[in-house]
Amino acid sequence: MVFNIKHTNKFILCFLTTLVLLVSSFSFATENKNFREVEATGRAVLIDKNIEISRKRALEDALYLAALKGGADVNGFSTINSNTVINEQSIVRPTNKVIDFKIIDEKQDKQFLTIKINAIVGNKKSLQNCRKRPINITVFKGLLEVETAVPSELSRKMSVWSNEVFDIIERLPNVRVVNKTTDTLDKIINSSSNPAFNYDAIINGLPQIQAGDYSVVPELKLIENNENNNFHHYLLRINFKTYKGNEFTVIPSKMYDLPIKYKLKSNFQFIRNVSTLDTDLIDQKAREHMIFAANRFLKELHCSPLEARIKFVDNKLQVNIGKKQGLKYKQIGLVKGLNIQNSMLSNSSVILHTNNVFENNSTVLPLNDAINLKSLDNLIVEFVE
Repeated sequence: MVFNIKHTNKFILCFLTTLVLLVSSFSFATENKNFREVEATGRAVLIDKNIEISRKRALEDALYLAALKGGADVNGFSTINSNTVINEQSIVRPTNKVIDFKIIDEKQDKQFLTIKINAIVGNKKSLQNCRKRPINITVFKGLLEVETAVPSELSRKMSVWSNEVFDIIERLPNVRVVNKTTDTLDKIINSSSNPAFNYDAIINGLPQIQAGDYSVVPELKLIENNENNNFHHYLLRINFKTYKGNEFTVIPSKMYDLPIKYKLKSNFQFIRNVSTLDTDLIDQKAREHMIFAANRFLKELHCSPLEARIKFVDNKLQVNIGKKQGLKYKQIGLVKGLNIQNSMLSNSSVILHTNNVFENNSTVLPLNDAINLKSLDNLIVEFVE
């Protein structure tokens, strides 16, 4: 009896260990936030005189297996009676869904019909893309604002800090920077609206800004901050006003504030002088703050989607981004908002992939061969990893 209990306990321990390992491995798979391209084969019993039902069941089987390849949750339980496992149940649920698919092979024999598919699987997390791709930035003339209450010792620093912003952005990793700090962005936008009849555009030319590039106008403000009645407080506020692509679409941006505790409020000149913060220390803190803000700004750009507008030209689908913007061969893109006549999938998304990638443009193809290429004209594709 003792031997049976030990043997049973060892069996239960082995079973639980295996289950934990299975759960761990599948949990690891679900942490992958990228879309995946997988192949799966489904099989169904061949029904006489009703091959369409067999085909549908085989396709459903293939879609389920494809979703499992993208990741799964495993749950299970055991029924134990008198220290003996008498029943084991496990439930496997896919954590991803099939976004799009195409049938690449179909076979049948006397008993079974098999369908092989190529599918793209993913989930909602797959839309987040924080890959460190190449970033192209054109920096235009910045904006400075200093309140009248700010002491002259601080206000004189603003022009110095403003000039250093470009150098800080230029030193960011994996960033190509074009210096247009002598030009205002508003002037470039006005010139771009009708360059053939604009004097500045004809004489000076226009900067080459592609669809996946960014235009930045650094904005520095030095304002009074009256949160503390005992000290003169000021606030250095940095904002990178960002515009996307050659259509100069405004991107929401964050403000980065640096509080400056300048000096005590006092009627005595000596106390004010002694308590005044050293300007060299302020200068150092301001530079550190600008570097911090620039790196956070770059991270936000990396996490923003790489998008492009599709154009149907010469029976091909083209996008005006390429290697320079970080696009790769066979990279997957997602197009939303198109009604697809596909009874197996209840979504309105189309999967594309790049088949030719050049410096500043690329061509794309839908995974589903039945998609009418012209129906994708002028839609936005969001590329993912």
